[in-house]
Amino acid sequence: MIIGMRGHDFGRMEPRALALAIREAGFEATQLAFAKAFPAPAEQYMTPGALSEIRSAFAGIVLPVMGCYVSASDRDPDVLAEAKARFKRSLSASVILGAGCVGTETTHFTFPESEREAAYARLLDFTREVCAHAEQVHALVGIEPVALHTLNTPELARRLIADVSSPNLRVILDTANLVTPETAAPEAQMEILERALSCFGKQICVLHVKDGVFNGEGKWENRPLGQGVMDWPRLLPRLREHNDTLCALREGVFPGMAKEECQIMHRWLGE
Repeated sequence: MIIGMRGHDFGRMEPRALALAIREAGFEATQLAFAKAFPAPAEQYMTPGALSEIRSAFAGIVLPVMGCYVSASDRDPDVLAEAKARFKRSLSASVILGAGCVGTETTHFTFPESEREAAYARLLDFTREVCAHAEQVHALVGIEPVALHTLNTPELARRLIADVSSPNLRVILDTANLVTPETAAPEAQMEILERALSCFGKQICVLHVKDGVFNGEGKWENRPLGQGVMDWPRLLPRLREHNDTLCALREGVFPGMAKEECQIMHRWLGE
């Protein structure tokens, strides 16, 4: 299993400086979201020449995800149209960059449960359109389920995979994003993971690893690895058992703790 981190956890840096910081921390892979990882404007990095330079700067570092997080089931048709266009531009760019997939979550779901089907229909339309483009340019789409978003369960993710029926659709698995205050106990976390592996295990392209606690209002608060509710010493080996070629990306590295957290992840894997 390859251990990496989210690039913009170091803040905005020039590509070569960011690549150096990631290497020095001991990570072997990273997720790049240009709008968050590099100095603005992000568009300057989307030309073929700039993408080739970034690919060169990150030589030896695996790039499993190019982040393009959009509101993929937004109610506003104009917002949704722009999300599709932006995501398709990123898919084309990802081929030059050499990224494994272009990743997004769906949309924060704050409506009555009776409206989920309508939101799902918008998400299905989005995913079909971007997957069609991905097939044309030979890229991959990575969708990330989140308990508080439109795509909120492993079972709904399985339905999306079946409904889209594209060989270019993958899933980014962030187990913590599927945990709620009611399912934060270790055994409940493992049950969620097993459901995810059953529903879309073959489609998982990358893992996100974060830790945290639920505050008194039930909201997630990030914590350093090993200081939150997530049972990663059990979850991570189970994921390696499922597929030891995956990248596990630390999400939310705390300032000054990058090297330590990289070592913690290796230790959990018995390395």
